[in-house]
Amino acid sequence: MEARLHIVFDPLCGWCYAASPFLRQSQTHFSERLSMVFHPGLLFPEINVIPAAYREHIISADQHIAKLSGVLFGSAYLSKVKNTASLSYYSVPAATAVSGVAALAAVGEIAADAGLGMLEKIQHAHYVDAADVNDLWLLSQLAAGLDVTAEMFKDCYAKAQADLPGQTRLAHQLLRQVGAQGFPTFILEANGQFLRLDHSAAYQDGRLFVEQIEQALVSRNTA
Repeated sequence: MEARLHIVFDPLCGWCYAASPFLRQSQTHFSERLSMVFHPGLLFPEINVIPAAYREHIISADQHIAKLSGVLFGSAYLSKVKNTASLSYYSVPAATAVSGVAALAAVGEIAADAGLGMLEKIQHAHYVDAADVNDLWLLSQLAAGLDVTAEMFKDCYAKAQADLPGQTRLAHQLLRQVGAQGFPTFILEANGQFLRLDHSAAYQDGRLFVEQIEQALVSRNTA
């Protein structure tokens, strides 16, 4: 039985960034037994200008995330948050790129883990390199590292862009279905049942997330 891990995410969410290591660990462990389905929740569905007074809060939250999970927030990123005259966040381009690449992976045109790979590349570009992940050329270059040609990216991005409103509605429907709020949320689908996973301890030990999925799969196979 192939199970599905539904991931309600936003590429500009610090906690989603912190979850990437245990998602990669899970993908490596389960391989073809577990497919990952990415649902863009859109933390910033419109261009959101970040006021100077709020930036210290962002930096403080990121420091807490780094301490808990070990993920890196680069000096270029921290400088950008502190010093950029007009700082704005907008989730749509990056979320669309992840959805588009994940759709190619789902039909076997590229590696099965390319959706996760695209999310990881975007997160590194944003949180380490301080790159503009609203830039479609940059997103195309990141996708190229996953064997997505420029033409393939253009086509999958356009399709994902058209599907984005429906995909976002589905993301929030899933959240309501399992009684969850916010990003990331992880929902295991197996044997027609949906189980919200508790990932809180996995930030410090990704094996706990893997073990939780294993136990859930065993219980659903024997139910």
